[in-house]
Amino acid sequence: MRFSLQVCLLALAPSLALGAIFPSNSHVQMLDPKSFKKAMKSNQTSLVAFVAPWCGHCQRMAPEYAKVSDKLYPLIPTYAVDCDEEKNKPLCAEQRVQGFPTVKLFPRGNKVAPMTYDSGDRTASAFYKWATLRVPNHVTKLSKAGNIESWVDKTKEENTLLLLTKEKKVPLLWKVLANKYYGKLGLAAHRDDDGQTAKDLGFDDSTKVLIYPAGDSKPVKYDGATKIEPLTKLFNSILDGTADLGTANEAAKTSDRPDDEL
Repeated sequence: MRFSLQVCLLALAPSLALGAIFPSNSHVQMLDPKSFKKAMKSNQTSLVAFVAPWCGHCQRMAPEYAKVSDKLYPLIPTYAVDCDEEKNKPLCAEQRVQGFPTVKLFPRGNKVAPMTYDSGDRTASAFYKWATLRVPNHVTKLSKAGNIESWVDKTKEENTLLLLTKEKKVPLLWKVLANKYYGKLGLAAHRDDDGQTAKDLGFDDSTKVLIYPAGDSKPVKYDGATKIEPLTKLFNSILDGTADLGTANEAAKTSDRPDDEL
């Protein structure tokens, strides 16, 4: 009897150890049907891995998926669903999961059909490139400074925000925000690598974000931190009417992560 019990425990040990295949200190969030539904109500782009603890491919992918979750945080949430759990099986069936691991990108919650990762390269860098390139681009790119005035005139009936960036490409943070607030706020970006456009608009060359209140062609400089948390607070305050657009300083200069900044 004692020998049989030991054999049973040894047989169970691997599956117990594999019950949580992602490191507890990573930013991978485990979902069940209820939390999955809640996550999909968001307008955010998110990454979801459908896995089974006993799956060897899942076990080998787990460290890389954990790495990419840390790299994407806090801009693109990274989730996982354990399809071996009885309560999650209807969800996995609904998502047409036929093999493990199945990794899907949800571009805009439940508002846009998901995309399935079909490459055999399950490294953090491959996941990162795949996910970031598929964030819906709702940013109006103004290649010339002369385009700003016409953009402002065209969008004068809505609240809009202009990013002045030194980068050639639109920063991921700005794309993420434009996707999240699509249909509510208009976002544009202009490359101002020498700060001249900011000066021409009457601001110093350190200016990064300008707010154009609805019905007003005169911009307001945003002086808060250009990170996701304070910018989200700013955007929400513009939408609910509590933003003080006289100073645009209502978002505290808090920080999230160094690579999260515009």
